[in-house]
Amino acid sequence: MEKTFTVNVPDDLWVDAWTENKTTDYTYNGPATLHVVVRTIDGFDIVSWSETAPTAINEDIEQAVELDANTDTGVAWAMIHEGDDWDYTYTTITNHDDSTHEEMNNPKLTDIYEAVWSPGDGFALAPIYKETETMAERTAKERKSYVVKYDDAYDFDADTQAVIDQFKTDMDAYLATMATAYPWRYVTIDHNAIPKVPASLVATFNTLPDIA
Repeated sequence: MEKTFTVNVPDDLWVDAWTENKTTDYTYNGPATLHVVVRTIDGFDIVSWSETAPTAINEDIEQAVELDANTDTGVAWAMIHEGDDWDYTYTTITNHDDSTHEEMNNPKLTDIYEAVWSPGDGFALAPIYKETETMAERTAKERKSYVVKYDDAYDFDADTQAVIDQFKTDMDAYLATMATAYPWRYVTIDHNAIPKVPASLVATFNTLPDIA
């Protein structure tokens, strides 16, 4: 059977953000029915598929399930076409630090989703997400948290408060930039660009009782 279908795609590949209502189309060419062997324990992995019913499975931990490609077309595509050659195209994008990365224009369905099965929900496409936070962003958040915990707990003189406020403003701007600085877009990220906690604040905080 042949069927063209539409799937939702995230705002950015591998990121759990879906506000832009993006979609893309794929065309399935394959059997109308797939016989799929799934594991019934340890995550319910999809083991294999075939056009005919399997003749032997380990019934203690496996189960044969029929997949209707007209209903679960995306899942069928993921199984049938995963190994197909794909003519990727890319756009060169400049990052915040003037480095560049190659942005994929036309990901395969299996770049966006993986086929999954569970006893309660049957077959589905599950989005593929990657870790979006860089070590630089994590370090920046730790530095901000260190300052904020003292800022929230104490009233400081005007000069010290001005230093605190400027640091928080600089850090918020840095974190806003880093929010979309996904690790796979960079070879390295300069940690020297992370706003540093002023030494005068560290000295002041060290005179105060420690805050857990």
